[in-house]
Amino acid sequence: MRPFFASLVVAAAALMADTVQAQTTLLKDTFDTENGGLGAGVYSGFANFTVADVDLLGPGYFFHLCQAAGGSTSCVDMEGNGNGVMTTRLAYALAPGQVTIQFDLAGDQRGGTSNAVTASLVNTLGESIFSETFSLASNAPFSTYSRTFDLTVATNASLRFLGSGPADSYGMLLDNVSLSVAAVPESPSGVLIAAGLGFIALVTRRRRIKT
Repeated sequence: MRPFFASLVVAAAALMADTVQAQTTLLKDTFDTENGGLGAGVYSGFANFTVADVDLLGPGYFFHLCQAAGGSTSCVDMEGNGNGVMTTRLAYALAPGQVTIQFDLAGDQRGGTSNAVTASLVNTLGESIFSETFSLASNAPFSTYSRTFDLTVATNASLRFLGSGPADSYGMLLDNVSLSVAAVPESPSGVLIAAGLGFIALVTRRRRIKT
């Protein structure tokens, strides 16, 4: 392989490597450090969320419910005195690309009526970009849910969890919430086209030099 052509191939390979999507984590919350690591009823002092009617379950306050669901750390009961809601304090800047929401959910662990939690991304106009409702039977253990979808237009949006069901203080449990994005990479075909054009230019230049 001629030296200039070999260099071109190496450059094209490097450019293609740069097109791999780099995932950026915008939010990762386990709730373990809230309230000094202790549980609290109808707790509102969350670092990353504004809330209404949720309980922080942890040492000193119904911690055994998190453990019964299969967790070993603090978690959130999505029903305090009534159906609760949690919304991130920040409206995250989301560029076009893939958005991934991940979290753990469990049933209420106290033999109550089945409840539900709706996870959604809501933009600054109050419009829902993504929304899905999850319903689990009472005493169902923690399961991890991950949803990835394509975002075509840049926007600012907040992550929201809304509890629903009988207002009996027995809500589903929430834990290990994360939000991440992967920006749209340059098309590999575009990189190859650019490399091909560069190769043609080099060949043309060499021919001109010879003549």
